[in-house]
Amino acid sequence: MRFRSLPRLALVALLACLACNRPTKSTAPEEPIKPVATLTAEQLLDEYKKNQIGADQKYKDKLIQVTGKVSGIGKLPLAGYYIDIGSPPEGELAGIKCILDKDSKEAEEKAGKLKEGDTVTIAGRCEGKAAGQALYLRYCYFPQ
Repeated sequence: MRFRSLPRLALVALLACLACNRPTKSTAPEEPIKPVATLTAEQLLDEYKKNQIGADQKYKDKLIQVTGKVSGIGKLPLAGYYIDIGSPPEGELAGIKCILDKDSKEAEEKAGKLKEGDTVTIAGRCEGKAAGQALYLRYCYFPQ
């Protein structure tokens, strides 16, 4: 009786070995996530000024790409380095505050070379704005 189970055992062992040798998924790099919109800083600020609810529905919690002139560069105590772009619309206190991705040394290096008045393109997750406050983009980086 012991010898009858031997072929079954050998078959199970063979199948287990074959399962271990099956090809794995490709390690090809994933496609980068594409922004839902590409805008100028003025276009984005204007949309938020005209209809904040509608703009939030289009852009909030989504990756967007914005091009504008640098109006400030600095560091916030808890958030990290930021770049301000765009001029605030009349009656508003601030433009767009782009908080750099803390894990991106490349973004930090590029930001370190900028000066006020430079034109930049930045991608980041839109977080919307509070009345009269800056429009925030987080996890920002410089797209290629």
